[in-house]
Amino acid sequence: MGKQIDLKALLESKMGNIEPMEGSKIAIERAEMSVPHNLMFDAESTEFKPETKPVTASGARGLTVEEAKSFDDEMNRFIDTVLIAGVDYGIIPSCKKPTLLKSGAEKILNYLGLIARTEISNRVEDYNIGFFSYEAKVYLIDYNGVVKGEGIGITNTREGKYAKTNGYAVQNTVLKMAKKRALVDAALNVGNLSARFTQDVEDMNIEPDNVGGKSPEELKQGEKPKADRPVTQKQLKYLETLMGQHNTSAEAMNKYCKTNFGVDDYKKITGVQASTLIEKFKAVE
Repeated sequence: MGKQIDLKALLESKMGNIEPMEGSKIAIERAEMSVPHNLMFDAESTEFKPETKPVTASGARGLTVEEAKSFDDEMNRFIDTVLIAGVDYGIIPSCKKPTLLKSGAEKILNYLGLIARTEISNRVEDYNIGFFSYEAKVYLIDYNGVVKGEGIGITNTREGKYAKTNGYAVQNTVLKMAKKRALVDAALNVGNLSARFTQDVEDMNIEPDNVGGKSPEELKQGEKPKADRPVTQKQLKYLETLMGQHNTSAEAMNKYCKTNFGVDDYKKITGVQASTLIEKFKAVE
């Protein structure tokens, strides 16, 4: 019988003597040095770990007046040319400034050449009572791996828009909302856009407007049952903004409302039904 050979051991012994050419070693070293560590993930947890480096005097240099004006002019030109009303930003009644949406924030970061890395910096998950709270932090990183900006967002299931809903049913929505708020906050910060935009449209109060000049007793006497209250203009505008973002036509919305609510026109639904539709749209974002 022939002698058995351990091919793996033989191959490893031969490969151990092979050295890469000097030029190849230099190329490998350069490639490793060019990969920003800030763009990598921790091998064990896969969570993003931003590097902390001392800021040098050169790194902290401010812009000149000319550079600052040029930045603002180019940013405004980009917004006016590229961003789309109803898709990238929303117009909300009674608000002096439009609200920046997630898609608009993403376009701005792409224009600035920044990569967003999200970290859930704090979370509370109480499955006994169905309470969930998330704090997200977004780091904006350039191609060199330098953090150029940050944003933070917090959402929990006791907020007005979620408090009347089963906490377990909106856990994922709340998590996504925290991340979305952090992303929009980061885009507003790094682009110096507070003068042009306000916070994300999802943070607007979509509850019925308060009626002034009446006592609580007067309001209660003339108040319709909550389930029968008609949709408010704020809810309707918000719903139509979401319809535009998801390419949902009025005909398709009318058909859905007819099938699920028995209403031919989506503009005639109740406030509770509008809230249901809004939550369905947000759950798929």
